[in-house]
Amino acid sequence: MAEDSQINNVSVSGELTETGIKASIMSRAVSAWDRLWGAKADKKRAPIDADIAETSALSEARVKMIQALGELGVDRLKSDPEFATRAMENFLPSLLRRQENKDAVLELAVEDLRHNPGSEQESQAGPAELNDAFLNRFERYAEDATDEQIRERWAKVLASEVRKPGTFSSKVLRVVDELDPSTAQLFERVCGFRMENVIPKALSSNLAFVEAARLVSAGLLVEPGLGQIRNSAELNDRNGVGLWFWVFGSLGIAATKSGDLRHEEGVIQINESKPAIPVYVLTDVGAAIASILPYNLADLTDQLSAKIASAMPESEIRRYILPAGTNEWLQFATIQPKQPTGSSDPS
Repeated sequence: MAEDSQINNVSVSGELTETGIKASIMSRAVSAWDRLWGAKADKKRAPIDADIAETSALSEARVKMIQALGELGVDRLKSDPEFATRAMENFLPSLLRRQENKDAVLELAVEDLRHNPGSEQESQAGPAELNDAFLNRFERYAEDATDEQIRERWAKVLASEVRKPGTFSSKVLRVVDELDPSTAQLFERVCGFRMENVIPKALSSNLAFVEAARLVSAGLLVEPGLGQIRNSAELNDRNGVGLWFWVFGSLGIAATKSGDLRHEEGVIQINESKPAIPVYVLTDVGAAIASILPYNLADLTDQLSAKIASAMPESEIRRYILPAGTNEWLQFATIQPKQPTGSSDPS
């Protein structure tokens, strides 16, 4: 068993070494695969004969089967050979299917980590190994993943937890497991417009009532109610120019305080004499699950800036970035005002 675990460690490490993955993330990955793969030596990666790998997997399955059958009563197994035969014939295929499902999830998770090895910040945070409680719950879900899309979903969960431990609580795992395909597809579509934990309506458009209700019922979206907004902050640039400022992670959008503030449906809402952006808000569970879905924050910021420029034509719209390790926002793009301050819209 120790030798097989060592082979797995070398195998997973070898797959990830050339990807730029950092030491602490590598440590969590290797420990997770050692825990979840156990004695299985992967035929694709481990430098051992395929027949030995197959025998090893079958042997481990039989050990589990014998342990489980022991609970049925040793005496009955001895006195009722037909019962023992039926138990073995029914239990062994089930064990092998569960092992096959889990193996497929782990394969996909390795690929995910190879393509997205994690950031420098993620590498410096978190423990050397994943939490046993997470791994225990995750293993049960992975063993039941018979569908390819579901396997991919669980693979992304594991890879994300390796990069950033603590993202997937037992509650989040339960919601992932309970998501029906249509709701999962809807959530993935909506999260294509995610900017941190909010979804600007200017990008996603208004959700149909039924769609919003499904996401709320699934625990992914905060009840829209009368509507949520992302307020702007008031500040001045180095030259004393007043700005309305919105922050989305390391990116920011600013509008100069020029002209009259006007409401534009779905783009700008006036709140306490300040412009605000109408949004949908993800729950903590929704934000955790959204972290495994692809999106392009830079592109979305660009799109939202253009929408704001149309809604605030007298303002200069600026884009800012906050470089890692600094506290100074740097301007890198500008959209000039579409009409002079104080002029009226000719339309």
